[in-house]
Amino acid sequence: MSGLRASMRLYGLVKNTGASDDPKRQAVDILCMTQRSGGLAIRAFVSRLDAELMARSAGLGEYRVVALKTFDPSSIIDAHQGWLMLHICCGFVALAGHSLLNNGALIPMGWYAYSEVGRWTSGHHLDLGVQMDELLQSTYVRNHLRNYNAWLNELDDATPADLKWQADEAWRAVQTAISPESREHCHALFDPVDNRWRFAATDIDIYQPTPAPLKQGALN
Repeated sequence: MSGLRASMRLYGLVKNTGASDDPKRQAVDILCMTQRSGGLAIRAFVSRLDAELMARSAGLGEYRVVALKTFDPSSIIDAHQGWLMLHICCGFVALAGHSLLNNGALIPMGWYAYSEVGRWTSGHHLDLGVQMDELLQSTYVRNHLRNYNAWLNELDDATPADLKWQADEAWRAVQTAISPESREHCHALFDPVDNRWRFAATDIDIYQPTPAPLKQGALN
């Protein structure tokens, strides 16, 4: 079976759940988000750093970051009658007048993407489209990080030591990062040059159900 290959880098959070019927595949739970409709959307992080920070969030200590191209989404697609639903995450939400950490947990900022794929095969490749690219770039510009995507590309190839150092810096900064807006929710991205979080007020529909980790697939 094929992993979840897409038109942009995507990372997810998984934890092992025991043995698989196939010795070459590791059975895992993947972190999902329960939608208002009751369906499950895979948390798909554009930034490798964001995924690493989410893994440090309260209650997710058993999870680790993987590239979604190694995750077989067949089970979750079958459970949703052929639909693949993703929550494309980039940065985090700071509630009005509050810090980025909400009771020790981070709130990912994201947008939903839906695709009716039927049965997932090795020939599938998810094209998220120009609209998603433009949405992300406008987000970077709004947060005064016009060249953010170039840095994300570099981060994809970072060594484990370099990634840990960057994650440590961002996690240290997140402890005291507070939204400068007292009346509006903000979207926050980490600035790797200045080692600080940058905030931009934006319209955010706050809906935070309990994260839904379910046994939905395997790693190839």
